[in-house]
Amino acid sequence: MWWRRRVQLLIAALGFHCCCWARPPLPTQPLVNLADIVGVVLHTHFRTPFATTLVTVRSATQRGAWLQQDLLERLLVRHGQGQLVVQLEGVPSPAQLLHRHPPWSRTLLLAESYDALRTVFGQLTPDRFDFTGRYLIALSEAPASLATVDRIFHELWLRQIVNVVVALRPLDDDHSSAAAAAAGPVQLWTYFPFSPGLCRIPKPHLLFTWPNDTLLYGVDFYPRKSDQFHGCPLRVGSFETRPFTILAGGDGATPPAVGGFEGDLLHSLSARLNFREDVRVPPRDQQWGEAAFENSTGLMRMLYTEEVDFGLSCLGVSVERSAMLKAGKVHFTTDLVVVVPPGKPYTAFEKLFQPFQPPVWLAVGFCTGVGFGVLATLRLLPLDGGRRATVRRYVAGDARLQAPALNLVRVLLSSPLPFTPTGTFPRTLLAQWMLVSLLLSLLYQGSLFQYLQRASTHPPMRTLAEIDRAGALYHIASSARRFFLPYPQRLPRLRYFPPVPDSIAAWLRWMGSHPGEPHVAMCTRDHVAYHNAQHGRTDGRQLLIARESMALYAITILYPKRSMLTASFDQHIERIDSSGLLKYWSARYGDYHFGESRASSSSSTTDQRATATAGPRPVSVEQLAGALQLLLGMLLAATLLFLAELGWARHTRRWRHNC
Repeated sequence: MWWRRRVQLLIAALGFHCCCWARPPLPTQPLVNLADIVGVVLHTHFRTPFATTLVTVRSATQRGAWLQQDLLERLLVRHGQGQLVVQLEGVPSPAQLLHRHPPWSRTLLLAESYDALRTVFGQLTPDRFDFTGRYLIALSEAPASLATVDRIFHELWLRQIVNVVVALRPLDDDHSSAAAAAAGPVQLWTYFPFSPGLCRIPKPHLLFTWPNDTLLYGVDFYPRKSDQFHGCPLRVGSFETRPFTILAGGDGATPPAVGGFEGDLLHSLSARLNFREDVRVPPRDQQWGEAAFENSTGLMRMLYTEEVDFGLSCLGVSVERSAMLKAGKVHFTTDLVVVVPPGKPYTAFEKLFQPFQPPVWLAVGFCTGVGFGVLATLRLLPLDGGRRATVRRYVAGDARLQAPALNLVRVLLSSPLPFTPTGTFPRTLLAQWMLVSLLLSLLYQGSLFQYLQRASTHPPMRTLAEIDRAGALYHIASSARRFFLPYPQRLPRLRYFPPVPDSIAAWLRWMGSHPGEPHVAMCTRDHVAYHNAQHGRTDGRQLLIARESMALYAITILYPKRSMLTASFDQHIERIDSSGLLKYWSARYGDYHFGESRASSSSSTTDQRATATAGPRPVSVEQLAGALQLLLGMLLAATLLFLAELGWARHTRRWRHNC
């Protein structure tokens, strides 16, 4: 609560006031000018209810410690006036005790001299301090030269702390008396890491001299340092993953040029902020790589070691990446989809069963089974005075019909009856057989003619459950394993893309040329759209995706943990995102009409066009391959049955001869 912070502030101020009464008098007066100008900066840039200012005090002598206490008391009581929320170093807050305090974004460093200030630099770590925050440094005792200012800014630039103001007394202060020295002029310095002709070299800049300068409130104490890079090169980590980034040209001497719609974003940033693109590709085609503090690889290693200033190439946010890197504003959102094969083509034998759906075949099989069951029952009836023959004649017809089961098979195969049945019930049975024969002849044979001439495939896998039932292998990037951790049953079926340039596009091309292989791949929707735009229309290798997506994938730019680029980059990206440019750029690279409705409508349209324009065509041998396979199977079965009959007859003759 804010009122608790103010109570803590008053208690701290009273404590410092009591310490001042307890210590001996100082040999010099308080540094009035230094306290006044530092208080102005605190009042204008550090007074916010959403951030607490960390106050750090460093001194090398007892006198310097007393001076720091006087300066801090004046800043808190006179200039703060209860409106500045502070946290004194060494006094833990409840959030710090619970290890949940975020990095400090407002820091006030009070030091006696440069030697005392150097002890703080080693404690400036990314886990405790936000390097993009605001820093205010005050050297209270010894006058400082321009060389001292250069050393301070060099230490700060090593950590990319650029939003900093240093308050000090210049060395050329020629006041003789101690009181005049204490009340001498104070200079406020900052630096620019990028300036005309100087790239990554801190250039000190004098902001203000107090009290000599008069326009106090017209000074921008914290100017933006990353809005203008003056043509300096920025190292960009990227690799080819179309359509996000497309690399063109480049050799050992010149970096490649970046295309794709994230390349368009990069060109817009470089034009707006005036920097040159120095593109660097991860070695050995490691692409994204693994995010780890000890053994990171690929682009993650280049960012973590600050080999590049930022990276972009379809980069998402994860827990591991957020722990070691810094993510910018999300500039594109897409879906992680599963690419499925178009469906295995029907074999010639399977086409024989296409005209009827499985329930119809079950009904035909049930009727056939009932017929064989009735004939078997008649065969097993006991001989009791001719009743068996009467029932058999009533059900199966005249006695001239020697093989009723074979006759039933002949009817199912639409073969004409060898004779005309007699009797009352056989006429009814004949009418039923004729109905079955007509159905099979007209409906089945007519539909079979169309199915034989049409190239049809099994329906593709449309859901993740169907993929799991089929036991298909998932091909993914190694960094995408985290999306499968909640599903341990799928982990044994994971396979990783080979380390080749643009590995996702290479694997999608392989899937397009091998439609019958039981493999699926996980990538973004935009990867599939780009493949279909490049190969689906011309080569007929359009890929399909499952109806269920794996996850929502937010794409951003990743920076090293202490990068200074995030503020200006995020501001420009937000303007581009709000204007809809990214959606326009991405639509130029892909064909996003690859859903199920389009595929089904296009196939039906193709069939109708073929039927309307071409008409009936002669049946080829390839189309009759299934029927020929069935015929060969039946001939083989008949031959084996004939050989078995010959063997059985020879065995029976020999047995009778022996008897």
